[in-house]
Amino acid sequence: MDKTIETNHGPLHARVEGKGPAIVLAHGYHPDNSWQVWENNLAALSEAGYRVYALDLIGYGASSGERLGQQQQAEAMLDVVEAEGLAPATLGGVSWGGMVALEAALARPAAVARLVLVDSAGVGFYSEEQMESISCPTLVVWGEDDTVLSLSNAAWFGATIPGSRVEIIAGVTDQEGVPEWGGHHPMRFKPQEFNQILLDFLRST
Repeated sequence: MDKTIETNHGPLHARVEGKGPAIVLAHGYHPDNSWQVWENNLAALSEAGYRVYALDLIGYGASSGERLGQQQQAEAMLDVVEAEGLAPATLGGVSWGGMVALEAALARPAAVARLVLVDSAGVGFYSEEQMESISCPTLVVWGEDDTVLSLSNAAWFGATIPGSRVEIIAGVTDQEGVPEWGGHHPMRFKPQEFNQILLDFLRST
């Protein structure tokens, strides 16, 4: 289902599937990114009993307006959580979208049940002290062959976020037809393995 939700930064489009505890997902910074980076994950998550919101961040996809920085995008993400009555929700993001989810978790921890960081940006931007303040269960997933953000980034998040779980997905780009940068989007190009990792995390936390 396509839904437009009013935020303080303008209308935000989301693809919404399923019923149950909420998962809100953000895409990356590339101008061609949209909710569709999560299209191979929505069915598995919704069928497992979750309500999934895959966002078009402000200025992307079907969400009009000027593209905003991660802090304002995080505010819009939290506006979605509040407007839809989802708190506390699982927030997640890939690449720059991981920073959006991190910003939301740092700004309003009571609204965040869990955090999911997929090949996330943020190393060198956030301090260890900021990461150590994150108290919700956190899953860090990384494509072993990510050529955009190296695997060492996963280790840093794992070392600085208390109690975080780090899962590595190997061989993403070994598959036929996967682009060279495909290791940066393991949820897209190895969805079955990613979905199982995420569902295991959700069920155990």
